Amino acid sequence: MTKSSDNQTDLFQGNQVAKLTNVAFAIEAINAVTDVDDLGAPHMAVLFGPPGYGKTQAAMYLAHPQGRNAVFVAIRMFDTTKTLAQLLCLELGIVTKSQWPVATLYEHIVRRLQQLDRPLVIDEVDYIAEKSTIDFIRTIHDNTTIPIVLIGEQDLKRKLMSRHERFHDRVLVWKEAQPCDAHDVKKLAVHHAGDLAFTADVIEALVVKTAGVARRVYNELKALREECKRSGTSTPTMAMLGNLRTAKGVR
Repeated sequence: MTKSSDNQTDLFQGNQVAKLTNVAFAIEAINAVTDVDDLGAPHMAVLFGPPGYGKTQAAMYLAHPQGRNAVFVAIRMFDTTKTLAQLLCLELGIVTKSQWPVATLYEHIVRRLQQLDRPLVIDEVDYIAEKSTIDFIRTIHDNTTIPIVLIGEQDLKRKLMSRHERFHDRVLVWKEAQPCDAHDVKKLAVHHAGDLAFTADVIEALVVKTAGVARRVYNELKALREECKRSGTSTPTMAMLGNLRTAKGVR
C-alpha cells in the first residue's frame, strides 16, 4: 500500500481484508524497504509471530491490487529449492520446461521481477528457515532491487539469526506481530458482524476470551451472530458470550 493511499477504505471489495494492527505493521515494513535509497542496502523485511494473528491476511493485503500489488507465494512443507523456484515462475507467469535446472529458473525469476518492479511477499517461510533453500531467497535479494517481505511464525527470527548469518544481515526491518486489541476487535466486528451492535464490555470480553488471536475472534463473532439470530436481537450480550464454547484458533 502506497503512503498516499493510507486513507483508502479498510476493506477491499471481493477479496476482503480488515486493516488490523498487523496489516499496518506489514505496510510499515514494506514501505521501509521500498524507501531504501542507498545502493547495496538491505531491502528485506520479516513479519513474524504466533499462528492466528492475521499475518497471512496482512500478506493478502500487500498482494492485493489495491494494496501493494505484490507477487505472493506461500511455501509448502514439502518445497525444495527447485519446487519453490517453479512456484515463483508460475506466479510470475514464466513458462518453464521440466528439465530446466534451478540456475535457469533463477535467471528467469530475477529478470521477470526486475521487469515487473513489484514487491515480493513470501508466506510460511518457517518451512525452509532451517534449510539451504532459504539461500535461494537471499540470492534473489542480492541480485534484485525489489522489496521483499518474509512472513512466518514466532520462531522465524530466531531461526534466521541463529542458522543463517549471511541471510539475517540482509534484513532491514523485523516486525513482531501483535495480538488484537479492542480497536482491532472492533474492526473485525464491523467486518464480520456488521449487522450487530457491540457494546464496549463485550468487545473487551472478546479480547480477553480470545487472547487477541484474530482467528479466534472470527470464530466467536460467527457464533455470536448465530446466537443473536436465535434470540432475535442485534445486540450481543455478556451472557451470550459466556455461554459460547471457547473458540479454538486454527492455523
